[in-house]
Amino acid sequence: MGRRSQPRIGSILPVRIWGTDQEGKSFFEHVCTVEISGKGTRLSGVRARLSVGDTIEIQYRNRQARFRITWIAAATAAGTQVGAECLQPEKELWPIALPGETPDTYRVPETRLNGEGCVKGDRRYRMRFPVSGKACVSRINGGEGVWAKLADLSVTGCRIQTSHPLEVGHEVALRITVDETELEATGVIRVCYPGPAQGIEFTSMSAASWRMLARLVARLEGIGTARRRNSPVG
Repeated sequence: MGRRSQPRIGSILPVRIWGTDQEGKSFFEHVCTVEISGKGTRLSGVRARLSVGDTIEIQYRNRQARFRITWIAAATAAGTQVGAECLQPEKELWPIALPGETPDTYRVPETRLNGEGCVKGDRRYRMRFPVSGKACVSRINGGEGVWAKLADLSVTGCRIQTSHPLEVGHEVALRITVDETELEATGVIRVCYPGPAQGIEFTSMSAASWRMLARLVARLEGIGTARRRNSPVG
């Protein structure tokens, strides 16, 4: 069980960041948010070499505020994810209503494996949408990719059906294709389902891929809503 000072909202927004890197050089980048709260944000696609405690400016449209870096994930080819605390919370930076100060209690999902290492039950914190597409999956350190059927998709991950499953915990590079949309990401194999199928959590994407993913998921959500409205009742 853990406790966050504020609930977080998954929200992919294009932002600009700037400041000074580890070598004292100025930088200016276009990246994306992954989550936001009233006190901070998680950014993806950061290429500047930063340190915990560094101060950066974040701008969304014509609004900006100063943030302090609180954590930094391992760097990948697509950039780095970082956590940033807002140093000017009085500024209304984001375009959506954020949760109040009430602590958000959450439970880390418990993964229970059967004898073959497959998940018997898990909890999802992001809505996933059925999708018809494919994903080329390869090990993060190189090697030839294997194409798999894309079963569902969300802003935080996907589920694939493959005859060449990888072990849980492996980092992978992904090239996802749905209709005319193609995006790239890195991820981690989180669960293995019977089938065989595997659940992958996205860990990093370029800003361009985040925008394409956000548009794709919004379209899938719209299709699902329309189907539910048109379904006969009774």
